This record gives sequence, C-alpha cells and structure tokens, in this order.
Amino acid sequence: MEQKTKNKGALILEITAGIIALLLVASMFIQFRTVDESKEIDLEGMREDELKTQIASYKSKYEETMEQYELNKNKIDEYTTAMNEDKETTAILDEELQRAKNLMGLTDVTGEGVILTLTDTEDALYTYTADDLIQLINELKYAGAEAISINDNRIINLTDIATLTNNLIVMNGGNVRLSSPYVIKAIGDKTYLLSTLSVKNSGYIDQMKANGMKIEVEQKNNIEIKAYNGEIETNYMKEVK
Repeated sequence: MEQKTKNKGALILEITAGIIALLLVASMFIQFRTVDESKEIDLEGMREDELKTQIASYKSKYEETMEQYELNKNKIDEYTTAMNEDKETTAILDEELQRAKNLMGLTDVTGEGVILTLTDTEDALYTYTADDLIQLINELKYAGAEAISINDNRIINLTDIATLTNNLIVMNGGNVRLSSPYVIKAIGDKTYLLSTLSVKNSGYIDQMKANGMKIEVEQKNNIEIKAYNGEIETNYMKEVK
C-alpha cells in the first residue's frame, strides 16, 4: 500500500511538473507586438463599413490569442485538482504553482521597482503611440521586470497594444482604452531597471526626451500591481463530455 502511494505521488509530481514547465516557458517568453491594424489609422477618412471591418479583424486576432491563454489557465486548474488529491506532493508543488500564477499575471503582487509617467504635450504636438509603450514594456522585461501594468491594467503574455488614432491607444482587443498620462508600474530590481532606462543618449528616457516627449520616472520600495482581470471569452470551444 505504501509503495502504491509513493508511485501515485511520483506520477502526479512528474505530470504536474511538466505542466508547470510548460506554463513557465509560455509566460516568460513575452513578446509584445502591434498587429497590422495597430498602425495609425485615419478613422475620419474611413467609411463605416471599412471601420467595422478594421475593428472586427482586430478583435478576431485578439480572440485567437486569448483562446491559448484560456487553455493555459485550464491547465493550472487541472494541476490544482491533482495537487489536492495527493497531500504528499502538495507542499512541494504549491510553491511552483504560485510562481506560475504570478508569471501569468493571475495574482496581485507587490515589490520594489519603478513607476514611469508618460504624458502627451498640451499642444498635442508630441503624443505617445502604441509603439512607444511596447518599446518601454520590452525594455523593462529585458531588464528583469517581473510584473508590469499600464494605467493599472496588468500586462500578461498575450497582451496586445494598438494605436487607432494619434491619441487613442487600446489594448486587449480594444476592450481597454488608454489615454495620457500613461502610468507604467514595473516590479523588479529598482536600481537595475532605472539604470537600463537611463543609459545616456541611447536609453529609453533620453530617446523620448530627445523627441520632445514628457516622461518622469521614480524608484519605489513598494509597488502593488493588481492581477489581470480581463474576461476570457471563447466562441467555438466546447467542453468534451
């Protein structure tokens, strides 16, 4: 009986460890990009049918990526159930489960880091675009940021950001609208994050200032970033019974 229990525990450990590895790899390799529709679009110059087609295409691409996110989230739920069935493995795997959830943006997190405030100029001569935000997010990730949010919207591995007009930036399939000022919170080594962004001439901060943009940055010992709270909808997937 004891040997059977050990074998069961080892099997669950092997299966769930594989699931965790898959989730961690998927979460760590985050790539932010603009889709074809993210290029600046003159909405006023478009016919109504063209505008509807543009928005429908953008939402379709977003829904495709969110389906994959839903699959990964379901794997975590299955993993939690497996843990509860064998208490011997719970203590070992619970820490890894929490880490996977953190990396996927499913939990509130806190820690030291930096807060950047990006503001369009009052005369609208210099305005931030989706590309500017994406560049900043990628540089923060490369500098080791473990959690990032824009205007309190958590960035996850499937987040997309697009510019529809010069002053209208949307994310998550157009479900979230962003406007100036853009407050970006990043949790990580605050000293290294700031030094990466502050490289003279070539750093993000100097690049933006050289282009006439307004940007402020501050280091914080304690920053709180909320969990991702967007809805995940699937139109075609059904549960197999």
